[in-house]
Amino acid sequence: TLCFFRFWLGFGIGGDYPLSATIMSEYANKKTRGAFIAAVFAMQGFGILGGGLVAIIVSAAFKSKYDAPAYEIDPNGSTVPQADFVWRIILMFGALPAALTYYWRMKMPETARYTALVAKNAKQAASDMSKVLQVELEAEQEKVEQFVEKDSNSFGLFSKEFARRHGLHLLGTTTTWFLLDIAFYSQNLFQKDIFTGIGWIPAAKTMNALEEVYRIARTQTLIALCS
Repeated sequence: TLCFFRFWLGFGIGGDYPLSATIMSEYANKKTRGAFIAAVFAMQGFGILGGGLVAIIVSAAFKSKYDAPAYEIDPNGSTVPQADFVWRIILMFGALPAALTYYWRMKMPETARYTALVAKNAKQAASDMSKVLQVELEAEQEKVEQFVEKDSNSFGLFSKEFARRHGLHLLGTTTTWFLLDIAFYSQNLFQKDIFTGIGWIPAAKTMNALEEVYRIARTQTLIALCS
């Protein structure tokens, strides 16, 4: 069950990463685009911090209510049946901001670049940007049509022209992102062993399951807070 929901969690996060960056880059101008995209990915740190706090509170509440011996004393009894609710509750809390994000996305107007260049509706693009920027903008339908009708601006995603213009950038971005994910998610998988190895938390056999969750969450939250 955990693997099933963890898969769909990763599926959703993986889809939201490029979508959020695309929305921000299309709304921003050249001067603020870098800062806007950096702010999008900086939110990951706040998410880790918030998730750690939720994990601390939930695991501490269960730990105080359901006492259990350490693993080295009683391997079977060290994990109480109620401990199975801990990860479920944490994931449920994580679904709340996701639901709010979905609601706000449905209320957001389409980006002006997409509306003007893909949907070819300069009037609607100007109207949407006027609402976002709270300034009056005039639609220039003729310029949009001239830009779209140029042969050099009309090419498909899998065309040779796309590969010539953006292939190198796409390859560089995907490669570095893939290597980053290897390091990032490997650290998530083996962080309990790392924390034990450097002496930040006791050995797993000296704790019960709830105690281990609490200590790992506390350590990770402190790291997120300091970074």
